[in-house]
Parts: sequence; structure tokens; C-alpha cells
Amino acid sequence: MSYSICWPLGVFSDVKRTTREVEGNHPVWNETLIWHLWNHPLQKDSFLQITLRDMGSVKKERFIGMATVLLKPLVKKPRKILFVNDLTLLNHSMMPTECTVTLQAALMTYKDIEKIGDEDLLAITAQEVAKQKLMFPSATVHKALSPKPQHFQVRVQVFEARQLMGNDIKPVVKVVIGGHQHHSRIKMGNNPFFNEIFFQNFYEAPMKFFDEIILIQVRSHTLLRKWLGLCQPNERNSGVRGYLKVTICALGVGDQAPVDQKLIYRVDDTDTRIFKSSVVPISIAYLQFFIYCAEDLHLKKHYSVSPMLEVELIGEKLKTHVQTQTESPIWNQILTFRIQLPCLSSYIKFRVLDWRKSEPGWGLYLCNDEIGTVSLSLNQISSTGAEIEGMYSGFLPCFGPSFLTLRGGKKAPFRMKEEDPNIPNTVKDGLAYRGRVFLELITHIKSRQEAKMKDLSLDVISVEKHQNRQKYGLCVIFLSCTMMPDFKDLIQFEVSIGHYGNKMDLSYKPLVSTTQYSPAIYDGNIYHYVPWYNTKPVVAVTSFWEDVGFRMNCLNLLQFTRDRLKANLDTLKSMRNPRDPALLPQWEKLLRELVEDCKRPLPCMTSQPKATDLDKNRWKLRRLLLQELAQKAKQAPPRDMVATAEGWLYRLNAVLPEPQMNLPDVMIWLMAREQRAAYAQVPAHSILFSPHGARHSGRFCGKTQTLFLQYPEGEGEKDTLPAQLRVCMWLGNVTDSRDLEPLRQGEVVVYAETVSGGEAGGLAGG
Repeated sequence: MSYSICWPLGVFSDVKRTTREVEGNHPVWNETLIWHLWNHPLQKDSFLQITLRDMGSVKKERFIGMATVLLKPLVKKPRKILFVNDLTLLNHSMMPTECTVTLQAALMTYKDIEKIGDEDLLAITAQEVAKQKLMFPSATVHKALSPKPQHFQVRVQVFEARQLMGNDIKPVVKVVIGGHQHHSRIKMGNNPFFNEIFFQNFYEAPMKFFDEIILIQVRSHTLLRKWLGLCQPNERNSGVRGYLKVTICALGVGDQAPVDQKLIYRVDDTDTRIFKSSVVPISIAYLQFFIYCAEDLHLKKHYSVSPMLEVELIGEKLKTHVQTQTESPIWNQILTFRIQLPCLSSYIKFRVLDWRKSEPGWGLYLCNDEIGTVSLSLNQISSTGAEIEGMYSGFLPCFGPSFLTLRGGKKAPFRMKEEDPNIPNTVKDGLAYRGRVFLELITHIKSRQEAKMKDLSLDVISVEKHQNRQKYGLCVIFLSCTMMPDFKDLIQFEVSIGHYGNKMDLSYKPLVSTTQYSPAIYDGNIYHYVPWYNTKPVVAVTSFWEDVGFRMNCLNLLQFTRDRLKANLDTLKSMRNPRDPALLPQWEKLLRELVEDCKRPLPCMTSQPKATDLDKNRWKLRRLLLQELAQKAKQAPPRDMVATAEGWLYRLNAVLPEPQMNLPDVMIWLMAREQRAAYAQVPAHSILFSPHGARHSGRFCGKTQTLFLQYPEGEGEKDTLPAQLRVCMWLGNVTDSRDLEPLRQGEVVVYAETVSGGEAGGLAGG
């Protein structure tokens, strides 16, 4: 008898649904697959296509057979159940095979779906599985478990948790295996990453072992990378309080542990089934994306794209219509997702694709290229209310109307987040600017429209697509460039913001945005450098963007509070002796300055005419957090000082990111032979000037900063630094360019060490 792993796939209305993989020649799945009809009724010619594949074959996904089920009987009698017994599968030649499949189909209302859970988001409840087992008796009879003691090992791997409820929490996972307790390391935040494995050995009779240990019983006694819905043991009616991804397996003597070849850090999981108690209530919400338009969508010169926007959330993808031959498409469509709260996914992914017609007159489109992508973090556009102590209730996901910047091409190398070292920044978009998309997100608890995709009505189209744009000036002064490898060719630096200044983008009028060509000179001792001497290259680029000064003022003021707290905390950490007499004064300085910064009011958003709902919600969240931190700093005792300050810093970092940035990052590219070799990416808000004062301006606006260039992912020599740049940057409205005058005052002295014939000399320039 051959050995196989069977895996059926169902297709209805071009939407695919798959079951889990089951071993054996007589597989039994007992699963429910659900397709949402939304406002499209079932047609007389509707059909369901079943495809069976063998996942255990040497050839990947070997085709076994397929069959088509006509759904016309359900149109005539919607409340009846269509039973299909022993339906013969056909091969590629449409000839009958020896394989048969048994299934049932039924039309269900939303009330029926909520009883068993949405299969897109939830696992089937235990009651429904029990009913299905009665309908489809198993073809195999399981042997009785042996009473003879045997050796077993239970392994539990805890990966990560998401959307944990609580304020300033430090979660730890407690695993109890047969009365033996195991604890993970303590983490910080509501989305911690653990990646820990726990083992426990047993010598017991199988009949006792499986009854007492396996709480979630599945065939082969294994759960591989499954999400568990967490709830409070004594308050299950409060709903799901977060999610935990685990792998659990029970192994006998000689059994091989399942091999997990997926990446540890994986943000694109498509298996969204959640194992949870059937008594925990489900909270459903509807996310409506108002897709208005886009701009600057292009890939190369003299090439007109036909863009389409794809939105992906929890493995489900919705797409807009294709707009032909345009770089500035106007979609005016609504895309609706149905999700469970809290949402399992951490990100919403947007992709703009170029779709070309396959043949003239056919009307079919094929995806040729990916124009650009962007990801939106759900934690930055919503709040559970747990961030603040007291009666703060949080807010549902919302966004815009605002622009999102698309990026494509070469990607940044893998790196860890500075603010959260537990989870790496695995959601990486490209480095090249590929345009912007203008959209809005609104969340409803109850569905206000059943269509997943529809055109906007006239009242929604009246929303203004673009705010008034202003002329911005970007000035970059290059002070030095050192620590370089041996570049054989002449090099230069390019400065760009969006498509402005991008000399590689020939679709726009070129700007003078590069330094002059220079050679990399060896200093005779350590490294190469660029000899600019006393004449410093200056690059100035003008561009046009929306006025988002009110939003950046709030962000930079909060950034100032965060930076000063971190500086004081770093000084506190450097005092390793607990009896250091300077320890207590430094702690008092930290508290005093934190109270001073937190009491400084943030620019009000409620009276700002251009402020969105997200601006107002985040302003309220930030304001309440600052008030709470100021109160805690006044009452903080001089004990556990580092841990206390780290908790405050973590909470500030959580509310700091600004999802509605609008302004693209400033890119500085090192170019050799007209090719981009290395880059530095500078957030626009960090160098943005504000007429309201220095604390409202970016922390590096008009100041000297050091940039360490990086190679794009997969390029350059490993562990080699392309260059260290010292630059002075300024970005602001051209009407405020008088602030640039102080940058030209004073002298800049450059010392370059040279070694020749054993003698060292100094070179100074003013």
C-alpha cells in the first residue's frame, strides 16, 4: 500500500480554500470551508471545484484528481443541504479515477456562521467537529491504547504573542506539562517575541499519558505553529485577550520531532485559524478602505503603467480595478475586510501592481511587475485602551485621508529595531521611491455595507484628494566622508526626497542634486576618505508637498521628551556602583526633566481643520500618557530606578511613530560609475524646521550629524562599512529659508591625517 498525504483544495468564484493535510489512503478531514457571498446571490450556473493533491510525493503537490459540484440545487432550495457521496475524481485527461470524495454543501446566514466561527479567522468549534464525525464516520478504527508504560517526551515551543491586553506589562509564558511548570524569559510590551522550547520526559502508560497531557488532541499529537486564543480563566466572557503561537508535540521512543523549516521571524503567516475555547465570545469588526487615488507611479522612462492596488490582511487579499495607461490613477473604491478583534495580524500590506492586457480584445490582465509596496502597523493606527491606566477605552483602527509612500527595488539589510530588540524589522519595503497612494480607513463594529468591493458614492468622491501643497527646500552640506573602502572609480553623492533629485528617474525633469565627482584617497594608514578640504559641497533640492507642520510639531516635541529621557537613562546606567554619590542627583535630574517635558502641552489637534480622526485619537492618547508619566515621576521612589525609567521609555516609544507622515524620507546615495552603491536614509521629520521653536523642529535640523552608510541587501562586502558621512541638513518651507543663514556663519576646520615616509602632517581649512 502506498503512503500519501492528501490535501484537498476547493475553488468557488475564483477564491481558493484548503483543508489541512491528512495522512493515509482513506483520509478523513471533517472540516468546514466557508465562502462569503456578500451581496452576490448564488447563481444557477455556480459550481464548486474540488482538487485533491498528494503532499507526500517526491514531486511537490502531485495532482491526484478533480471534480466539479453544481450548486443549482441550492438555488432552488436554499435551506436544504446538498449531500454528495462518493463523487468520482477525474484526471487531467478528464477520465475517471479510482478516487472518490464525499462532502456536503449548504447556504448559511451570518448567524449560522457565528455559531461555528468564521473559517477565515477561527478554527471549527469542538461541537461542530463532533457533529461532522457523526455525519462522516471514519474509515479507520483506532487501536486501544496500551496499558504498558513507555517513554515519551513532550515538546512545547513558544514563538510569539500578539495583541496582549494590559498597561506597561512584562509578559512571561507559563507552561504546565503534566504538573511540571516551565517559565519563559520575561519580555516587555504587548507583542513580545519568545522563541523558547520546553521539554518534559515521561514514563507512563499511553492510555494515561494522552488522557492527562494532551489538552488539544489532533492526529499524530502535534500542533505545528498554531495560534492559541488567550482568555482570562475566571472571566471568559470578556473575550479574547491576545494570541500565542506555539508548537506542541508528544513523541514516543524512536519518533522524529517535526521539522519546522520556516523562518523564526515570519510576518506573512497565512494560517489564521485560532484554537480557543468555544465559550469565549467573538468580537467582529469591518474594516473599510476608501481607496481614492495615487501619484508618481512609474517604473522606467517611456513606459506607461496600468496600476491596480492590492490590500492584504490576515492572508486575505482584495484588489481594486485596473486603471489603464496612467501614472496617476483614480480608483474611488471601497474594500471591506471582516476581522476578529483583537486582530491577529500586526500589519496591513499594500501593493501596487502593473497589470497588462494579455491579448488585444481579450480583456484579460496579467500581472507583470510590482510597482511599490508599503506596510501599515495596526498598533500605530488603533489602541486597545490598555496603554493608559484608568477609564481610557482606546479607539478602533482608522487612518487618513492621507498619503502612504510606496517603495520598491533594492531592500534594506536585515536589522533589529532600536526601540524593540525583541522583534526584528521583518516588514521591509524597498529603498526606491515609487509614488504615493491616497486612502482612508474606517472601522465599524456592525456591517454598514455587505459588499467587499464597490465604487464610492458621489458624496464620498467629494472628499478632497489633495491638500494645498507648499514649496519645500532641502539643503545638505557635506562636511566629511571617511572610513571608506578602496573605490577604484570616481564617486559622488546624490540627495533626493521622493522623485525630486533622483537622477536615475528619467520621467521627471532632472535637478542638480549631486556633488561633484571625487576620488577616494588612501590616508596611508587606516582608510580612504574624500578630500573636500575647505570647500564643502552643498546640495539644494526644492520639492512640493502638503503642509503637515501641525503633525510634525507634535511628533518632534514628543521626540524631544523621549530623547532627553533616554539620555538621562543612559547616564544612570553608566553608574554601576550603587553607592556612587552622583547616582541620586542623576535620578532626581531625570525625574525633574521628565516632569518638565511631560507638562509641556502638545499642539492641539481637535481645533486643527486638517487633522484626521487618527490625529485626534493619537493626540488624546499621547496627552493622557504624558499626564500619567508626569504624575508617576513626581511619586517615584529612588529604587529600581533603571527598570522604572526603562518602562517609561518603552511606553513613550510605543506612541512615538507617526503613520501619517506624508513626507518621504530623504535618501543620500553614494554613486560609482553611475550606479548606486550605498545609502543613508534620513526621516524627513528629523530635519524639518518649525517656526514655533527648536523643540518643535527636528532634532537634527541645522545640526551636524553622523551617518553610517549601508549596502543594500545582498550587496557589498560582508561586515564592511561603505562610508561615514558628517552632514548638516535642513528641510522646511522656502519662506522660512532665512533660518539657513546661521549655517553659513563661522568656520569649519577639517583635519585630515596623512602619512608619507614616516612623517605625519595636518591640513586645516576654513
